[in-house]
Amino acid sequence: MSKPGVLAVFLALLTAGASAQEFITADGKLSDKDFYRLVSCAAEPGGKCQKPQVRWRAKDAKDLTLGVHLVEEGYPNRLQVQSEEGLDRAIDKLNAAGASLHIRRAKPSETPDIKINFLDIPEGATIKGTGVEFVDGAIIATATFSLSWRGDRTLSDCYISVSNNARFGDIYSIMLEELTQCMGLGTDIGGSYYESKSIFSETSSSMTRLGAQDLMALRRHYP
Repeated sequence: MSKPGVLAVFLALLTAGASAQEFITADGKLSDKDFYRLVSCAAEPGGKCQKPQVRWRAKDAKDLTLGVHLVEEGYPNRLQVQSEEGLDRAIDKLNAAGASLHIRRAKPSETPDIKINFLDIPEGATIKGTGVEFVDGAIIATATFSLSWRGDRTLSDCYISVSNNARFGDIYSIMLEELTQCMGLGTDIGGSYYESKSIFSETSSSMTRLGAQDLMALRRHYP
């Protein structure tokens, strides 16, 4: 039986050191503690973490790099341009969040920490051909993030894979959500309450800024 404030929990299968998107549905506003534990380790209110709590090393978090890993032939150019603009806006918002982290575009000589795949496949298709074991085989949403971490639960990679049928009106929100989840806050929140209050909303792509509890969670994760 679900605990108060939670209707259901949907968990993706985890491979060793990798995770994909998942969500817990909340019935109304959560306390800051419950909100943080939900997005960081898939804990129901008052419950135990259902996945590891992972983050970038403190020194790495202060200089995270982002760059394009793959653009498949045939990917819509206009959508890529708007997605990259959305990523730049998301970088600015995360850097201004008051957390101990900083993200920048990678130089051509650098291997980025956060890697972007523009895949010429629609939402609901299986990702393949990226050459990354923990990315290939996943079912792509409008955009999907994939995390990899070391044995000490420090993040080593995040991939954001973007489908070819993302809606232009949603792309800024989607890029902000995926980049925020690359910080190790990998669980979405279902339910109507957070649709206009959190970038982690599973059922809405209307937010183009970080909500009050989103900012709180980032600051707790990177104090």
